[in-house]
Amino acid sequence: MRNLEKFWCNDHLEEVAGDCGRYFPGGKEACLEQAERILKNSFVFQEHWEMERTHEAVVFGDKIEWDAVPFGDPEWLYALNRHTCFLILGKAWRYRCGEKDEAGRSKALEYGKKFVALLEDWLENAPLAPESRNGTWRSLEAGIRVEFWLKSMALFDNCPLFTEEIRERMEVCLREHAGYLLEVNLPFHRLSNWGILQNHGLLLLGLYFGENGWIQEAVRRLDEESHLQVFRDGTQWEQSPMYHGEVLYCLLDSLLHLKRFDRPAPRRLWEKVRKMVYALAAWCKPDGHMPCHGDSDDIDARDLIAEGAVLFKDGRLKFLAHGILLEDNLWNLSWEEKTFYDGLEAREPEEASRALTDSGNYFLRDGLGADSDYLRFHCGCMGSGHGHGDQLHVDYFSHGEDILVDAGRYTYVDNDIRKRLKEPAAHNTVCIDGENFCECVDSWGYSRMALPWKGEYCFLPGMGMVSGAHLGYLDRGVFPVRKAVLLTKGLVLLCDAFYSCGQQGQEGQQAGDAAGNRGKAAAHSYQSRFHFGKQGIAEAEDGGIWFHSPGVQARMLCLNGKCRVTKAEISTEYNQLSESFCVENTWEASGFTSQFTVVAAAGAKEQLELSAELLPVSMVRNGRTLSGEEAEAIRIVKNGAEYVVIVCHQELISEVDIFTAGGYESYGKLMVFTPECAEGEVLQY
Repeated sequence: MRNLEKFWCNDHLEEVAGDCGRYFPGGKEACLEQAERILKNSFVFQEHWEMERTHEAVVFGDKIEWDAVPFGDPEWLYALNRHTCFLILGKAWRYRCGEKDEAGRSKALEYGKKFVALLEDWLENAPLAPESRNGTWRSLEAGIRVEFWLKSMALFDNCPLFTEEIRERMEVCLREHAGYLLEVNLPFHRLSNWGILQNHGLLLLGLYFGENGWIQEAVRRLDEESHLQVFRDGTQWEQSPMYHGEVLYCLLDSLLHLKRFDRPAPRRLWEKVRKMVYALAAWCKPDGHMPCHGDSDDIDARDLIAEGAVLFKDGRLKFLAHGILLEDNLWNLSWEEKTFYDGLEAREPEEASRALTDSGNYFLRDGLGADSDYLRFHCGCMGSGHGHGDQLHVDYFSHGEDILVDAGRYTYVDNDIRKRLKEPAAHNTVCIDGENFCECVDSWGYSRMALPWKGEYCFLPGMGMVSGAHLGYLDRGVFPVRKAVLLTKGLVLLCDAFYSCGQQGQEGQQAGDAAGNRGKAAAHSYQSRFHFGKQGIAEAEDGGIWFHSPGVQARMLCLNGKCRVTKAEISTEYNQLSESFCVENTWEASGFTSQFTVVAAAGAKEQLELSAELLPVSMVRNGRTLSGEEAEAIRIVKNGAEYVVIVCHQELISEVDIFTAGGYESYGKLMVFTPECAEGEVLQY
C-alpha cells in the first residue's frame, strides 16, 4: 500500500472490517445496502457526518450526470461530487472480499468494478474548468474529495481490479487537486469552514506525495484559519455545532496525521483544537447528540470527542465521550491509537455546567450522566449565514429525551421554509408586536439582526442561572431580558422582563416627555413560543401544558397571558421536515411587563404534580411592599417540594435592607430558596 500505511486505520484494515461488522452490525448492513444502490446508479446521501442528507433516491441510467441538480437543490450536486460513494464501495469491498463462498467474492468484485467505472467516468466527464469551479470542482468539495479518494485507494488496495494504471490516473488528478487548492485562498475561505475543510485535504496530499511545500503551506493556513475562526472559548464562529464538528474533525485528523508522520504543528493550533473539543462536549446533550442549533442536524458527536481524547491523551474527554468508540473511530484511528484509548482511564470533569462566553452559549446541567438535565441558552453573535435568529433561545433535555428544542434548518434552498426556520418565531424566544427581531432577505443574508447583550451567569452544584438581552426591539422602545434558571433536576424557571420607555412618534419625539415618560409607554403585544420535541404530544390541560413522550413527561405553566397549542415545522435532518407541537403564550401590556414560565419534568411513569403562584416582595427593614416593576417572587411546588425565587427587576437598595417573600429572606437580585437551602442561594447580585 504505497504511502498510505500511516493513514487512518490502514495498518490494520482487515481487523477493522471485522470489528465493525461485529460491534456495529447495523452500520455494516447500511453500508452494504448503500453499495447495492450505487451498483444501480442510485444515490442517497446518509453518512454519519453528511452535511446535507437526502432521503429520496436519485437514479441515473447508464450515464451519471455529475452536474445534475435534482429537486432544485445544488447541495445534491455537491454531495455527489464529494464521492462518499467511493468510500461506501470500498468499505463494502472490505466487508465481503474475505468471504469464503463464491457469491461473496463475486459480489465484492462487483463493488470494485463499480468503483473503477465511476472513477473513470468522473475523470472523463468532470474536468477542472472555469465553469466547474462552482459545481463539480467547488473548492470545498475538492478538499473533502481528497480524503475519500485516499481512503478508497487504501480500501481497494487488495482488489485486483484496482490496477496500477488506475492508481496512477488517480494520482495525476490528485496532484491537480493540490494545485487547485493551493490557488484558492480568498478571505472567504480563511474565515468560513471552507478553508479548514479544503486545506485539510491539501495537507493529506502533501503527506501522501511527500511534498514538504504543500505540507508547510497547509499547516500555515490551518493555523491562521483556526486563529481567525475559533473564539477563545473554543467555539467555531459560525454558531452551528454541526459545522463546528466538521471543522473540528478536519483539525483533529490533521494533527493526528502530523503526529504519525513526525511533523510539527504550531502550539497555538494544538490549543485551539483542544478548546474546540471541550466546546463540542459542552454543546452536546446528555445522549451525546448535538442540538439543532443554527444550521445543524441532530448528530451523535461522541466520535469527535473520543478522537480528542486520543490526540490529547485526556481521560476527561474519554468520560465526556461516554467511554466508547463509534464506528467512524474504528475506520479513522490506527491500531496504536485505538489501543491507547482502550487503556485510557476515564476521569469525570469537576464541573458539569459550562459558559462559552465569547460565543454566548451557556449550558446548565445538574450532572454529567446520560440521564442528567441539560438547559441550553443562547445570547451571542449571529455567526454568518449559518446562524439563526435565536437570541435568548432555550433548549431543555431531561430524563433522556428532548423537551424544548430548536426547530432546525431543513434546507438551504432559498424558499419560505428556509426563512421561517431561521427567524425568531421558529425558536423558543419572545417576539413583540408580531414582528421578528431578525429578518432574512434570502437563504444566507439578513436585512436586520439583533445585537446581543450578554448578561451574568452563576453555576452551583445541581443549580444555575444565566441571563441575557438584546436590542432587537430598540426601535419600539422595548428592551427584553431573559433569565434562565435550572432549579434542580427536572425543574426550570424562565424569567422574562421587558423594559419599555415608550415608542417613537411620527415626529420623532418620545411618547411622553422626558420627566414623565414612565407609565406612558405604548402598548405592545408579546408572543412567547416553545417548540417541543417531535417524539411527544403537547396539550393544554388544567390551566397549563402537558407534554407526554415515550420516556418523559413535562408540565409547563405560564403565569401571564394565554396559551394555545399549535403545530409547527421541525427538521432534525437536512431534507426531512416533520411536525411538532408548539405552545404560543400571548399577552398585551403598556410599560414594564414580565412573564414567568415554569417547566417541570419527570420520567414517563413517575409522579409529576406542579403548581406555581406569584408572591409579593417586601423590604424587611422599612416594611415597604415593592411593585411588580421593582421585584417579583414566585412559589413553585413540585411533588410537594417548595421552591421560592425572588427576582429584582431594578436596582433597589440604597440603604441597608433585606428582601422577603413567602417567609424567606435574603439579599441579591435573584435568590432561590429550596428544601435543601432555606437560607437561600443567591444566583445574581
